Amino acid sequence: MQNIKQQLTLIDRRTLTVGGIIEIIEYDEENITLFSVMGDIKIKGKQLEINSAFSEKDIVMINGFIRSITFGDNKEKCADNFISRIFR
Repeated sequence: MQNIKQQLTLIDRRTLTVGGIIEIIEYDEENITLFSVMGDIKIKGKQLEINSAFSEKDIVMINGFIRSITFGDNKEKCADNFISRIFR
């Protein structure tokens, strides 16, 4: 496995900055799913919005009230779901 770093910074449960993002899979006001170098990341909350995406390399900034962040180890799961949605 290559030496890949992923950094998350959460400030006051209102601003989340995530590095190592390859793709934004799904996005609405209550759920955001990201595909990262280490697997999928699911963010749940209220009034979520992506403030800036990929402005600096692979960094995504999310604003809103963040209730939970869930990490998945399966690096192919989100990518497979994304590809299958394209061809539906």
